Amino acid sequence: MHDYRKEVQQLLDVMGDSEQELTLGAKAIQLILQMAAKGNLAQGIEEKQASVTPEVKEDEEEGPQARPEVESDLKSKLVAKDEKEPRPLVQEVEPMVDRPTDVSKEKAKIDRTSQTLQTLLSEKGDSQALDNWVQKDPKIFERLFDMVMVYKVSTRRIGFKAYNKNNKELRFRETIRNQFNPKNGDAILVSNAHTESPRITKLIRRPAESYYPNTVTFDRGVVEVNADNELIVKRNVSGKKLRVDGELFEYKLPAQAYNIHDGSIVRLRWYANSHGERQNEDISLAWVYPERQEKVTTPAPKKEKGPKPQYQPTIEFDLEGRTVGIVVGRELYRDKYEAIIEAHNGKMLMVDAFYHRRDPENYFSRRLSEADYVVMVQNQNKHNTSYALAKIKDQFQGFAVAKNLTGIQVEQAIYRAVKGLPAFVAG
Repeated sequence: MHDYRKEVQQLLDVMGDSEQELTLGAKAIQLILQMAAKGNLAQGIEEKQASVTPEVKEDEEEGPQARPEVESDLKSKLVAKDEKEPRPLVQEVEPMVDRPTDVSKEKAKIDRTSQTLQTLLSEKGDSQALDNWVQKDPKIFERLFDMVMVYKVSTRRIGFKAYNKNNKELRFRETIRNQFNPKNGDAILVSNAHTESPRITKLIRRPAESYYPNTVTFDRGVVEVNADNELIVKRNVSGKKLRVDGELFEYKLPAQAYNIHDGSIVRLRWYANSHGERQNEDISLAWVYPERQEKVTTPAPKKEKGPKPQYQPTIEFDLEGRTVGIVVGRELYRDKYEAIIEAHNGKMLMVDAFYHRRDPENYFSRRLSEADYVVMVQNQNKHNTSYALAKIKDQFQGFAVAKNLTGIQVEQAIYRAVKGLPAFVAG
C-alpha cells in the first residue's frame, strides 16, 4: 500500500486554522486517502497479471492492444473517478513586480526637484529663474534648506546669524549685512563654511507674504548733545523722531562708544518683541556711518580744451531745442554725439548702457526722464538694457536703435526717432 503519511504531514504543516482552510484541508486529506486506496487496488491487479500464461505476457509486451479488458476497464474507471474528485485549491502567487506607488512617485518628484535646485544654485550670480520659482511656489523655498550648504538667516541687533539643516551656526558682521541686506528667514548659499571666513555666494529672498521681521531698525539717526553733556539720538537726518513700541524714545549712547561726536550719523536696532518697558540697553548701536573726509589737494593746472568738434549734418531735421538721450556703453564718443545733436539744434543726455544693478527698468526710466527722444547703440549695450528700454520706450516721444558707434548711424537713428519711423533698420 502507498505510504500517504508524508503528503498528509506536508498538508498539515502548511494548513492554517481558518474555517475555509480547515474545510479545504479536510477535503485534500480525503482525496489523498482515496488515491492511496486506488493505489492498493492497482497493486492487486498487477499481482493478478503476474499469473497470466507466458503467451499472454508476450502479447502484452507487443502493445496496449494485447492488454486484458479487465485491466483496461478498471484503470479507465479509476481515471474517470479521479477526474471527478475535487482537488485542493492552490492559491497562485503572482510574481513580485516593482510597481510605481504613490510613495515612489512622490520620492521621484522630490529627487527631481532637488536636482533642479542644485542646478540653479550652482549658477554664478543671481538666478532670476530660482527667484521666480520661489515666489511662485513657497514650498520650494523650504526645500532649499534640505541642502547642507544653504543656511537660514536669523537677524540680530548687530549683524545676523545663519543655520543649516545640521544646526551649524555662522555669524556675520554688520558690514556683511550692509552688503547683502538679508531679511529674517531669507536663505543664503555659503561656501567655505568650515573656515573662519565663510563667503555668501547667493541670497534667495523668502516669499514676500511669509516674512516675519524680528528686529526694528532706526537708520541714519543724528547724534546730539543734551543739557547733561550726554550724546543722544532722538531723530534722524529727515527729522523723523525716534519711537520704540510707538513711544517717543531718547537713546543715550554708551560711554565707550568710539569715535562718535555731535553730528555723527548712526544706525540703531532693537528686537521687535517687547518684554515690558524698554530700557536704554535694549537698543544697540548697530552702525556708525563713516564721515566724509575732505581731501585737500593742490588743484592741477587746467588743461586747455581744444576746439569743440564740428559735425556736418547728412540729413536735414530740426530738434528745436529738445533733448536726445544716448544710451551707449561706457558713454563712448560723448563729444562726437553731442556735436551731432547740437548741429540739429538739440541737447544731449548720455547714459551708460552697461548697467549692472537689479532693476534696470526703473533705473533707465529715472535717468532718461528728461529726454524727449532716446537712441540706443546696439553693439554697446547689455541684454537687460535692451529689454528695459523696450518696456519703457512709450514714455518718450520717439525711440530708435543705432547699429554701431558711427556718427551717421546715430544721426539716422535720431532722425527716425524724431519722425516716428521704425526704430531699427536692417542692413
